[in-house]
Amino acid sequence: MDANRKIFVAGPASAARQAIVRRLKIAGLSSAQIDTWEDYELDLCDQAVMRSYLQESRPDQIYIVAGPWGRAQGGQGRHGRYMADALLGPVQLIHEALYAGVPKLLFVASHQVYGGCTVLPLAEEDLAYAVPDTLRAPLAVAHTTGIRVCEAYTREFGHSLGLSYRSVVVGNVYGPGGGLDPSTAGEPLALMRHIHQAKVFKLSSVSIRANGLERGDWLYVDDMADGCIGVLELSDNRYRRLTQASRPQLNLGSGKACTYLELVQAVARVVGYEGQIQIDGQTVERGEDFFLDTHRVRSVGWQPRVGLDTGLAHMYRDYQQQERKLASTP
Repeated sequence: MDANRKIFVAGPASAARQAIVRRLKIAGLSSAQIDTWEDYELDLCDQAVMRSYLQESRPDQIYIVAGPWGRAQGGQGRHGRYMADALLGPVQLIHEALYAGVPKLLFVASHQVYGGCTVLPLAEEDLAYAVPDTLRAPLAVAHTTGIRVCEAYTREFGHSLGLSYRSVVVGNVYGPGGGLDPSTAGEPLALMRHIHQAKVFKLSSVSIRANGLERGDWLYVDDMADGCIGVLELSDNRYRRLTQASRPQLNLGSGKACTYLELVQAVARVVGYEGQIQIDGQTVERGEDFFLDTHRVRSVGWQPRVGLDTGLAHMYRDYQQQERKLASTP
C-alpha cells in the first residue's frame, strides 16, 4: 500500500474495527498511517469535533465500523438511543468527509437492513423490499440510511469531486477482540462464556435457551476485514458494474447457513466441553433464517478462508487471555 496513505477506521473498539486495522497493517501500512479513536477521545456525534479532525488529518480513506454491534436484544427498551447511536454518528461522518474532501469511504452495515425477507439467500436487491421487525428496526433504519447517503453523495459528487463512497452489508461477525462486555457481546461469545463455565465447574449438562433450528450466516472477522479492504480498493468502474441505484451495497457473508444448534456444537468442540447439551426451545420462538448471497463480491476474487471451528478456536484463545487478564487485575 502507498506509504503516504492515511486511513481513519471509525467506530468503537470492536472485533470488526480491530480486524480492519490488523489487516491494513498486514497489507503494509504502519500504525502512524492508521487513526482510530475511542468515544472519549473523538465523539462521532460531535459535528464540530469531527469536522475539525477531518480538516486537520485529511485521511485518504475512511472505514465506518460504528455498529452498534452485538445482539439485537441490546436495543430493547431504548429504541431512540439505539437508533441515534447507529444513525447520527456514521451519517454525520459521511457528510463531514464529503466537505473535507475525503475521496474514498466504506460504510459497514449490519445484515439487519434486510429485515424479515423470506427468500434465501438474501441478495442485494432485497434491500428495496425489506421490512424490519420492531426489534431490528432501529439498526435497520439507521444502517439503510448510511447506505443510501453513501450512494446519493457518490452519484451527485463522484464525478465532480472524484469521490467514491461505498457500502457493504455483513453477516454475523465473530472473532477475537470483541471484549467481554455482555451488553455488546455477540452470540458466539455469550455461548462460549456459558459453555466454558460449564466446563470449569464440571457440569454434566448445559442448557441452552434457544429454538436451535434457525439458520444464520457466521463470518470470521478477518475475512470480513479482507472483504472490506478489497471492496474499497476496487476501481470505480468495477464497483459500478457490481452495484446500481436499486442495490448500491455489496454483501459480505460466509455464503452458507449454519443452524443455531450447529453453532452451539461447534463452540462446545472448541471449548472442549464433553457434557450433554440440552436445547430448551419450549418457550423460545424460532428466529428468522438468513444467509447472504455473496456471488457479486466473490466474482472479484474475495471469499471466506476461515472455517467456523478454526475461527471459534481463535476466538476462544482470545477469550481465555482476556479472562486471565481480568482475573489478575487488582
